[in-house]
Amino acid sequence: MKMTMIMKKVAKTAKYKLNIRKTVAFGTTLKFSINATRQAIDRAFETAGINPLAIAQTTIRELTIKLIEAESELASQKTRIELLLKENLGYKKLTADRQEKIAEDVVKYWRKAIKDEREKNKKGKIEVFINADGLIYREPKAKYNHRIEIKNGRGKLILAMFGKRGYTPTTELIDLSGLSTRKSVEGAVYKIRKEIEKKLGVVDFIDGYQDYGYRINPVIFFKKV
Repeated sequence: MKMTMIMKKVAKTAKYKLNIRKTVAFGTTLKFSINATRQAIDRAFETAGINPLAIAQTTIRELTIKLIEAESELASQKTRIELLLKENLGYKKLTADRQEKIAEDVVKYWRKAIKDEREKNKKGKIEVFINADGLIYREPKAKYNHRIEIKNGRGKLILAMFGKRGYTPTTELIDLSGLSTRKSVEGAVYKIRKEIEKKLGVVDFIDGYQDYGYRINPVIFFKKV
């Protein structure tokens, strides 16, 4: 009886760890894909002569999840995407054929945006700069920029990882940044990633996880100017 209980506990723990890995992997994919979904919707709607701005951010996220879950199933994706897009009044007024065409285009443009972003990252051609005033940018600078406060926790966190190839342990980052706990470092990393993705269009600016540390993503050429 005791042995059976131990085996059940081990199996449950293994399953829990597996689910954590799946959640982490899915979260990364979702974060990577949301920008592509926005681009795909803009392009598909503009091609059809419809204003895409009424698509809510929650719908963008739902669309992204549907696209990820059924990435290889164009037909089944299309129906689900059509249902989510129907909150847009311009889309609702279209004929069924035109609705179907836009849904197909969203899938097609999303896949292209994902492929292009992966290729760009793979080739390591993303150059990101930071100046003494805390302005982080890439070219064209007027379009892609974000200012941070160099002297606060997030600013110090970025500078602590600057120029290092390997992961800087979380405990070391706590000391260098002035952030108080592992959780606060994790929270700061999350906010930096989101801000850089939103303002610069660069996905996963910081690479790593709480357990073994963080670094500036090695596919990014991060330079001081």
